[in-house]
Amino acid sequence: MAFSIIILIVGILGFVLGWIVRKYKMCSLVSWVNLKKYDNDKVADIMGSHIMVLGICLIAIAGINYVLENTYQNIIVITIILLVVATELGAYYKIYKYAKLEE
Repeated sequence: MAFSIIILIVGILGFVLGWIVRKYKMCSLVSWVNLKKYDNDKVADIMGSHIMVLGICLIAIAGINYVLENTYQNIIVITIILLVVATELGAYYKIYKYAKLEE
């Protein structure tokens, strides 16, 4: 049960952080992006929405883990790791493809 609560808290924090990045255009929180080459608004929208989706998915995984009563904890951990890696790679791919400034 404690594992489900931790995942739930991380998911809620992820959703709130994504909302803050998207609403207040906080591109300085996004690592590995040169803000001189990329549009700040697009970077904030892309990364904020991806972090919000990640938070929602973590909240759903916490609910599933609670219902399953920590029976498949290894599978849940592997799913979380794959979800985080896929979300971040997808976000950076979209940033590098769609948020470049035109020279």
